[in-house]
Amino acid sequence: MSVDHLTRWLSATSTAYPDNIAIITASDEISWLALKQRALSAAHYLKSCGVSRGDRILVWLPNGIDFVVSFWATQYLQAVFVPVNPETPPERVTWLLNDAEAQAIIADGCRAGLLDALQTDDASSHTASLIRIYDRLDPQQRCSASLLTLEQLAALPPSETFPCTPTLDVDLACLIYTSGSTGNPKGVMLTQRNMLSAATSVSTYLELAHSDRIYCTIPMSFDYGLYQAIMAARVGASLVIERDFTRPIFALSQIAKYRATVFPIVPSLLALIAPLASRYDFSSIRKITNTAAALHPADIDKLMHIFPQADIYSMYGLTECHRCTWLPPAMLKENKESVGYAIPNTELWVVDDQGHAHTADATGELVIRGATVMSGYWRNEAQTKKKLRPGPIPGEQVLYTGDICHLDKNGLLYFVARLDDMLKSCGEKVAPKEVEGVIKRFPGVSQVAVMGLPHAIYGDEIVACVEADNNLDLTQLKAFCKLHLEGYKCPHRYFIDTLLPRNPNGKIDKNRLMTSLLRQSQQERL
Repeated sequence: MSVDHLTRWLSATSTAYPDNIAIITASDEISWLALKQRALSAAHYLKSCGVSRGDRILVWLPNGIDFVVSFWATQYLQAVFVPVNPETPPERVTWLLNDAEAQAIIADGCRAGLLDALQTDDASSHTASLIRIYDRLDPQQRCSASLLTLEQLAALPPSETFPCTPTLDVDLACLIYTSGSTGNPKGVMLTQRNMLSAATSVSTYLELAHSDRIYCTIPMSFDYGLYQAIMAARVGASLVIERDFTRPIFALSQIAKYRATVFPIVPSLLALIAPLASRYDFSSIRKITNTAAALHPADIDKLMHIFPQADIYSMYGLTECHRCTWLPPAMLKENKESVGYAIPNTELWVVDDQGHAHTADATGELVIRGATVMSGYWRNEAQTKKKLRPGPIPGEQVLYTGDICHLDKNGLLYFVARLDDMLKSCGEKVAPKEVEGVIKRFPGVSQVAVMGLPHAIYGDEIVACVEADNNLDLTQLKAFCKLHLEGYKCPHRYFIDTLLPRNPNGKIDKNRLMTSLLRQSQQERL
């Protein structure tokens, strides 16, 4: 009996739609058949470098064809794909290489010089024995070509098959590291079964088809971005890839130029889209998807105005299970603050402070059960035991997410706060998301992050970091908060800026904000 494998989707789609466009970028495009052939050639090349089944391959590339080729080549090898954001500094890449015990690193010419800095004279360092694949290129080619554009592999004939041993659905397919916001990053272990189940579930309720063009500006090192490529292969859709959203005018013009039909976003993108949207024809967009953070009702109104013809899918998930909830678009208008129901083939409930499980009309820690749940954290048993606990069937593991959520009487889910984000001010629990939701409704506010600073009297001093234009009236904002929040939930301090810092995944970077706030507090005490 053969076992399903991610590469079956690429093989099936390249057979069904060989000449259809698989990927479009600003400078290139590739058909499904050519994508498969390049992936197979890359797999042969990696194998010749000594990479084999189960080896970890760290991929340090920006969004693009090379990134996708690297993913599929890794899957044909039955190796483990380890994506790293291209903005990751060399020191962090060194840490990731050692933690993952990677056998190879793939990087483009722009990072070849940085890779040299990763080498060390310490014989105990795993990086000293890496297969530095870029070294096999001619030195003159390092800055003129990406490592795996595969033009450098022209001597290898295009391949239609790749010899491999039988695959198990419990084999690791991917190792995605968390952002490390509460310490060192944790490597989320995703099996073939995890990724097949997640991509099948999400692409099914999104009703993706081979006629779709998915516009991806989300970092593909982030699971939300990576799954766009996987789902495109499952249904034969075209993937329009943008390297990043640092040039919003160019990026939005590409949506119109290529007549994209599906547009995955995160909330922070909306602040860049909204001021420019009236310049472009977005009539081709029929689906907007959102995850990473829940949309505020005001954001939903903006999206409905900018994309009136599109279905808007409010979703919620985390790397440890990719996606856990979705809200049918027809329900969005009346349930703007909800992130919906469990996705197909997934079950969820909340566990209250007394340890009781509830499927409706309760608040507590969100628990996820199903085939999408990770197999654990790479070489981190302590953190794995915190997240994966016994489920209803003996021997089964379910995911305790660390997210505080509310289930209403109809079973609709509402995100409240991260368990480790919950503040305690003046003896009362305060959910940052609730305060953020109120501030976000104030005119002129585009983004907000609410955090707590240690305080001798309050416990947590509530600080609101607000992204807004220069005309924001702080006095009126304070009055607005007092009108719509209990007194103990109102921020004690406000920090206003025209642009809050983002992390590589497009989220507000609370670590950098916290560092700035702590430094400012120390200076004030001097």
